[in-house]
Amino acid sequence: MELLAKPDGTTLADHTQHVRDETAHVLAARPFLIYKYAVRTGHNLLALADACARWHDSGKAHPAWQQACRQDFEQAQRTGKVQGLHLQKSGVRHEFASLVKMRKAARNEWPPKLTYVAVAAHHGKLGFRYQKRWADDPAFKPFWYERFLPLSAELRPDRPADFDQAIARRYEYGGLRAVLRLADHRASAREAHRSMATPAVPQLSAFHYKFPWVSQTGVQTLIPHFWDEPFALLRAPTGAGKTDAALLWARRQITTGRADRLVWAMPTRFTANALYISTTENLSSTGLYHSSAWFVAQQREQEQRGQGLPAAAWKQELDYARLLETPTTVTTIDQLCLALTATREDHHATFWNLAHACVVIDEADFYDDFTQRNMVVLLRVLRLLGVPVLLMSATLPASALELYALSGLRATKIWEDQTDYDRTRFGLHRAGPAEYPTDITVLLERGLNGEPLIIYANTVGRAQAYWDWFQRPDMKHPVVLYHSRFTEPDKKEVEGRLLAMLGPKAWKNGNPTGIAILTQIGELSVNISTDLMVADLCPTDRLAQRAGRLSRFRDRFDKKQNVVGELHLVTPQKTDKKGITDFYPAPYGHYRQGQGWLSSAVLDQADIQLAAGEYSARRLVDLVNELYPKVAEETTEIWANRRALETAAVANWLLLPKAETEQDDEETHTWKSRDIGPQKVVYASTNFSALLGEGDPVGFANSFAFREWALPHAITIPVYDFRRALEAGKLVEVVIHISQEREVIWIVKAEYYDGFQGLRFDKAPSPEDE
Repeated sequence: MELLAKPDGTTLADHTQHVRDETAHVLAARPFLIYKYAVRTGHNLLALADACARWHDSGKAHPAWQQACRQDFEQAQRTGKVQGLHLQKSGVRHEFASLVKMRKAARNEWPPKLTYVAVAAHHGKLGFRYQKRWADDPAFKPFWYERFLPLSAELRPDRPADFDQAIARRYEYGGLRAVLRLADHRASAREAHRSMATPAVPQLSAFHYKFPWVSQTGVQTLIPHFWDEPFALLRAPTGAGKTDAALLWARRQITTGRADRLVWAMPTRFTANALYISTTENLSSTGLYHSSAWFVAQQREQEQRGQGLPAAAWKQELDYARLLETPTTVTTIDQLCLALTATREDHHATFWNLAHACVVIDEADFYDDFTQRNMVVLLRVLRLLGVPVLLMSATLPASALELYALSGLRATKIWEDQTDYDRTRFGLHRAGPAEYPTDITVLLERGLNGEPLIIYANTVGRAQAYWDWFQRPDMKHPVVLYHSRFTEPDKKEVEGRLLAMLGPKAWKNGNPTGIAILTQIGELSVNISTDLMVADLCPTDRLAQRAGRLSRFRDRFDKKQNVVGELHLVTPQKTDKKGITDFYPAPYGHYRQGQGWLSSAVLDQADIQLAAGEYSARRLVDLVNELYPKVAEETTEIWANRRALETAAVANWLLLPKAETEQDDEETHTWKSRDIGPQKVVYASTNFSALLGEGDPVGFANSFAFREWALPHAITIPVYDFRRALEAGKLVEVVIHISQEREVIWIVKAEYYDGFQGLRFDKAPSPEDE
């Protein structure tokens, strides 16, 4: 009787061969992996990976495992359902048993200990969370205590030199982990779908990019001057063609054998979405990954199917993007930093694929030193892995050279496109202090009377107050509000309305109209423009991004060229509980209980800098250089957070920690990607009756099924807003089951959410609203 590998009847011999075949296929499709691994480690990746494939499931020959599998197979034959209930009770972890067989068969150190790690980890159980499972069985105990623990302990976070060693070893060991898991998953998917006509797994396509324009812009002609440098800094005004310039740079890295894929890291998930949508037409297969990419991937699949095009299943597409397995992946800086922590088994694959990419870091917020110090750690890792990096921004300060040099990456200079550098882009007018829209009625009436207008508010509360002002009987033009507290489906709808009103087609066809009210998420994420803007005071580099939406399009119905936009800068105000009205700096500062929002030095300096007058790209760059004249001193909090990231990179290089992160987290229990307060997820725009009906709680088969339901409804808010809403009875507590585990979620009552205003607990802004 043949040994089984699965309760569906797949034999062990067949599955092993399938995984070996997939291993060979993966490495044939990615020859750069073999080359770089040999250069950096001296090992033959193909031979080692094949050894892992041969041995990874050999432990399934264990008599107890085979007996349980045979029982499950027979049950599946009777019922038509593959459940694996007997295997769950067999008490045998087959990957642990595989190690025993490998050790017995070993001759002359073959297979080497590298392969033992990959086999032990291929189901994500090589970590302290599962230590008891290893220790309970005397046959497996020696591997944990004599092999894996001592190997892991060779490197210590308190020894500075061990950081470099940890990155090198993680590449060496993690590569086999990543290749084996990918091959195993692909083989299993093919086996599960062998009767289906459609492909079971995504194709492993190669990167390609075709420059879509007849001629190159100034910034694009700069690229050959530095495209062979390992690290380059690029500064160019908004709308100068940086995206295609960076793609030309990436194509150079890949065609010259320095990388085999592109990873594009954006500051936020909103900007990542926008870039993903704008680049997919000119690129090979492009993946998107961040904490809310699920909805975008679903929508893309539906659109492709609606057009009669073949579409990979969105779950597979998302999985490959999460691992950076697609030829181009658009993600966030936060997700790349999180992968360094190695707090999930998936992080080893993400890290491995990152090592074979070239990386574009786009428009990182320089005013946020918390994020910048995380980026320095990321750049240090990329240097150690030999990954080419291009970092670009419209307002990159000269002090960036000094800051990023802390990573060991030293750019020769900041390359910049000075085409049109001195042309006046906009005129700045100081509108004075304003707490309410009525304080700037004269400006707002211009929008009321039909002049296309963009309003940037620093907080959701202020944005919603502007929305209220425009809700009047004599309003004849569309008004669209866009902020972070919409569900993903409604964000898509809102973005569509904005583009229809003020996007490039509207300006080309002669019908731009309406008022767009945006918070920070609209600084880069929506391609709209007006000649008139009202904006709250913000750091100068953020204002430059906002001003990039002024008179943005040259293909205009009125044939005007080089239009000088008009920007009115408002100084936000707030009246406290004592009746004192003062400057309201949120969110550019720090909130302190009992004190309110404290302004950052950067925002205070911007208030001094941003005088009324004409502004060119050169003037903005000069002001940003003044704003960040030198590298800021690390505060104790920022230093501790950076060290937590470095510590995790060393401590977890081999073994997963006890506190593993969830799949879509953007921080660990010791490290944060951003300096923001605690957040809470609530759910809106959902079917109450299905969740609140009589009887048993709603159940989800697994966490993936729950996430699939949750994402279209999820909104993240600060904990203080959550607590106030809960106390005021504006949220409903709902009990659900995920994999039979009891969970509690909170649903927003219907009257506090709609697709035009988003989540709104109060008509007036809350005191700490951001």
